[in-house]
Amino acid sequence: MITQEQIAKKLGVSRQLVTFALGGYPQVSEASRRRIVSAAREMGYRPNPHALALKRGRTGIVALWVPDQISSHYNHVAREMNRLVKQSRHELIVSAVGSAEAEQVLSHVPVDAVFAVDAPARASAYLDSLQARVAPLINMGAEYCENADNVVVDLGAGTREVMAHLIGAGFRRIAHMTYVRDDRPKEARRMEYIKAMRKAGLAPEFIYYPLSEQQRPIARQLIQDYVRDNGCPEAIFCHSDDVAIGVHRGLCDVKMKVALVGCDGIPDTEYLERPLTTLVQPVVAMCASAWQLFQQRQERPNSKRQEVVLKPKLEIRESSQDAGGN
Repeated sequence: MITQEQIAKKLGVSRQLVTFALGGYPQVSEASRRRIVSAAREMGYRPNPHALALKRGRTGIVALWVPDQISSHYNHVAREMNRLVKQSRHELIVSAVGSAEAEQVLSHVPVDAVFAVDAPARASAYLDSLQARVAPLINMGAEYCENADNVVVDLGAGTREVMAHLIGAGFRRIAHMTYVRDDRPKEARRMEYIKAMRKAGLAPEFIYYPLSEQQRPIARQLIQDYVRDNGCPEAIFCHSDDVAIGVHRGLCDVKMKVALVGCDGIPDTEYLERPLTTLVQPVVAMCASAWQLFQQRQERPNSKRQEVVLKPKLEIRESSQDAGGN
């Protein structure tokens, strides 16, 4: 590795002058700066990131926690965060924290911040750790913990739109396909689905699936088994687009049409035989807002807790408009 001492020796100048020139100090003449920078490039000099971190009190690294790396939605979030991070000359570490123990979640690599997506339990554990004193936590998504900066996606409001669309279209047997089996207050999709069904005098109906790396094929087979044993709902609101795509394929296999709505807004939903109605999560706006909160927190570490609330958009397509009939 090329050092500043070697650059100084080659140019016949002091080590301090090289340090000042490469560090952008104003007391170095422009001619000397250009000469030193040019030599550093030719020699392949790379700044020591650990030394820079000690000098600046920052690492240039941030962590992104997602519940899993199965979901197309969370992969989309990771790509968008990586784009923002690279633009700001930072590095991103992505960790799936859904099944990890609390102590496993805490990285041994020092980071400047943690961005936690739909991971309230892990985020709460982090806030109790020593790391939280030096690296702030920013929550993102529909599920979050208190006492931190939050970018909230209001899936409750989005679910109310979904249910108004389906009930308004005349559907009465509307099932919710989900892996969530209990009435958690912050699980907005399940809770708002139940409220809408009861308000309309309809009976909630759940189709449960396990989380798996094979989400689409599991949903494909599951919906066929469910219809065989329970008859066919008129409409299905799925917890995610990945599941909705699997359901779509399974129903096509048996030549059945059901009003179908997904959630997330992944690009695949536009390319089905019957383009999928979906609740589009504002991933770009969510990531940009979280990054902005992080920058503001760096500038004002002791400021009050910050919160941004974003709403998803219901994209109505063919899958929920022409259903009916076997």
